[in-house]
Amino acid sequence: MKQNILITNSEHLFNQMIGEYYLSREYKVIFCFEEGSKKKKYEDRLIQLGISSEQYMLIDIKAEDLNSLEKSVEDIYDRLGCIDVLIHGNEMLDEVKLFKNDPIELNISIDKYFEKIYMLNRIITAKMIKTKKGKVVFPLIFDGLDYAGYSTSPILNNGKISLMKCMSHELSAFKLNINAMTFGYFDDNFDSATKKSLKKKLEIFALKPRLLPLKESIPALNILIDPEVETIGGQNIHIGLGIETLL
Repeated sequence: MKQNILITNSEHLFNQMIGEYYLSREYKVIFCFEEGSKKKKYEDRLIQLGISSEQYMLIDIKAEDLNSLEKSVEDIYDRLGCIDVLIHGNEMLDEVKLFKNDPIELNISIDKYFEKIYMLNRIITAKMIKTKKGKVVFPLIFDGLDYAGYSTSPILNNGKISLMKCMSHELSAFKLNINAMTFGYFDDNFDSATKKSLKKKLEIFALKPRLLPLKESIPALNILIDPEVETIGGQNIHIGLGIETLL
């Protein structure tokens, strides 16, 4: 049975790629935006791809207050009946760069993101508890890649992992599966010279590491979204040969 998947931070390409992968598998995907102009631009893209409007929803959802979020979620439930999977889309925040440029702004951004994550979890998992089914997934980018020039978010990552483990402990009794997946090094459309140089840096993880496009790693999420075993919870699964597995 195909599921309804809600993915936040849909302004970012990584999260759009996740949504489009599940659209290709005929899931219903709810893309959540905080910027109306980017939502309209992305809707034009989906139309160009020839994806039926019956297969997706694009909504404005802002972390202004609990009541406004509850109303947005209620509207989704009225239209679809349920949300089976909540994917907290990656914010793609370069924390190291922001810390160097404006540490106060970094602090404000972190607070804002965690407030939104908390409120959405509170609202949606409360509904999942009633039906005793549902999954929450946190896709992350490995923070150890900062030294190689990737944008990373160590504060958000570790906060999400701690939250994920606490949620899994509390909600497993209600048959909810809460997990994270950390994506390792990937080819971000690098030119050949950049890729060759980067591979040398990444040899601390694996000999002659293969840099796959991030898009090709996204199907790994099926381990958590459509698992063969329904008792995977509290896990941070790493995708990428040799990357740290103790995070």
